[in-house]
Amino acid sequence: MNITKVALAVVLLSSTQLAFSKSSVEQVSQKYQEQHAEIIQKYAIKNNKKVPIVVDYKYGMKIDVAKLIHQTRDIETCGNFKKIMSYEDSQGKLHSVRYTKLGSCRSQQG
Repeated sequence: MNITKVALAVVLLSSTQLAFSKSSVEQVSQKYQEQHAEIIQKYAIKNNKKVPIVVDYKYGMKIDVAKLIHQTRDIETCGNFKKIMSYEDSQGKLHSVRYTKLGSCRSQQG
């Protein structure tokens, strides 16, 4: 009976930790995306360009990167997180693309 209670406690605690880390990653990702939006808005105004609408990357999407302007920072996590990359194409037009990246899971590396 004690083993069952201990096992149940471990499962409940680990699921709580997973939920906390998931919401924490989403909050950090949101913060980075908001910072990115401010940086790109300032860049667009300074360079007399239209502020781009962020589009979600779709497989096969053509991306013409002539100059990388800014990208959000990576998040140390074992799960996926969202990043945004803003760039100028070969015509000088500003674009922003949001994509999903797999975390590096540093806590499990030797």
